[in-house]
Amino acid sequence: MSFTIRKLNSSKTLGEEIHELRRATGLTLSEMEAKTKVRRVFLNAFETNSYEKLPETLYAKNYLRNYLRGLGVPEADYYLKRWEEQRGTCDFVDAARLPRQRIRARAFLVMSRFVKIAGVAAVLLAITSYIGHEVRAITSAPDLVVYGPLDGEATTDATIVVTGQTDPDTQIKINGEYVLSNSDGTFESSVLLERGLNLIKIEGAKRYSRSSTEYRRVVLEEAKNTALSDTDPLLIP
Repeated sequence: MSFTIRKLNSSKTLGEEIHELRRATGLTLSEMEAKTKVRRVFLNAFETNSYEKLPETLYAKNYLRNYLRGLGVPEADYYLKRWEEQRGTCDFVDAARLPRQRIRARAFLVMSRFVKIAGVAAVLLAITSYIGHEVRAITSAPDLVVYGPLDGEATTDATIVVTGQTDPDTQIKINGEYVLSNSDGTFESSVLLERGLNLIKIEGAKRYSRSSTEYRRVVLEEAKNTALSDTDPLLIP
């Protein structure tokens, strides 16, 4: 028995025509979903002309063909043509049904150039950061710790020992005189004192760095003589 496609009332939409075809079979949407393996939401979208709920054109067209085959329509070209005319032949990227724009090769070139510029900028930033770090390390003042004497210390000795520690390869000067330091940065030197208040200046600097400076104030006091003289009244018999 041959199947003839009868042109339905042109006033009806494609969805209404497909809906009538399904009702003529006596099958529900759930039964058609099981029969065609097409999701019910898509079948309902075809019948209600809700094209924004359908996937992209290529997939939607295949789903419609499977649906029509499940309805027993051997030649689906008529309905597919109606669907293309009603929906349009271009893809729609969202519910607003805006046509998908073709991306020109120039856009890829611009993107490639942007990526290249960003890569070069990242490399330059890394180099600049590294150079800045090295410059700061070279020019920053070395650490300088003075262990003794204490600031404000008083003594009756004419000399006092200055001890401390700094970074290796740091040149030490005490009151303008260079002092040799050990490999671990420790140093020690004796300083002559004058009677009264003495200001000791300790400086540490590397070849291209700023200098670190510490000051120590030391008071040289007059020695107290506690020995008894021969003329002491207590010693006269």
